Amino acid sequence: MTNQFYPSAHIAELFFPLSNDENALMEVVRKIADIGYYRGFETGIIHRPKIAKTIRAVAEQNDMHVTQWLTFELLKDNLNLSSLDSNLRERSIKRACELVHLAAECGTTKLSLVSGSDPGDTLRQEAKNGFGEALIRIGEVVRQYPGMLIQVEPLDRFAHKCQLIGPTDETVEWMRQLRVDCPHLYLAWDSAHVALNEENLADSLAQAATLISQLHLANAILDPRAQGYGDYHMKFGEPGFLTPATAAHIIKTANALPLPGELGPISIAVEMRTTEHDDLWDIERQCRAFLQGALAAAQLED
Repeated sequence: MTNQFYPSAHIAELFFPLSNDENALMEVVRKIADIGYYRGFETGIIHRPKIAKTIRAVAEQNDMHVTQWLTFELLKDNLNLSSLDSNLRERSIKRACELVHLAAECGTTKLSLVSGSDPGDTLRQEAKNGFGEALIRIGEVVRQYPGMLIQVEPLDRFAHKCQLIGPTDETVEWMRQLRVDCPHLYLAWDSAHVALNEENLADSLAQAATLISQLHLANAILDPRAQGYGDYHMKFGEPGFLTPATAAHIIKTANALPLPGELGPISIAVEMRTTEHDDLWDIERQCRAFLQGALAAAQLED
């Protein structure tokens, strides 16, 4: 079977200590491109026009796809696109729409975000309605830029992040209804959150397949009694669940599914957050080797 994925570097996490230094991030993008392995990369929003222009040029010259996350910007300003407070939600929508234009300056093709906190069973539908309205309005701005889509990453509902948009079956049903008014809406699938929701990884992939626009190979400790339980963007391997065999199983399973044909190959990245004490480029090398190994093992299994 044809491989439906291209390798992507999650710069926003792999080089997290540099997240507020746009000059440094620009140099990281250049070096990532020079490696010659990745066909895409993920960052937060870039504010300085000259740096955005440079990043876009590097991406275009190297035929690389750009994904950007609004999450960091919205959290920084305590904004929430699914807030039950209509005034806060309105401010959040306006800011997100402004960020679409900044993302376009970088040549972004995947504009990425998450929901806010889950308000509980009684108010959940009201919050989902508000978040849906937000996505429709953001989507109207996104339509100004051909080739750009919105992807929402479902997070865990009860284990750690406790987010509104979480379990796969519920998310897919909600998203399919919403796509009538927001046709460029897709799902960013993250293995850690699916596992923390106590879902079967293969079942989740099958349920979401026709909406998936990227895969994150993310690790987590799944035992609620263990230290480190939750989504801490930890390194792959034990004591988390994301072993090389599990990563290969995810890729093999997804590769056999009907992913969105209109997108062509989609990105797959290892998600691991570094600290200022880490050797950032050594971590990048380790994550790249893990991704290469998982992709190769999945192909061998076929």
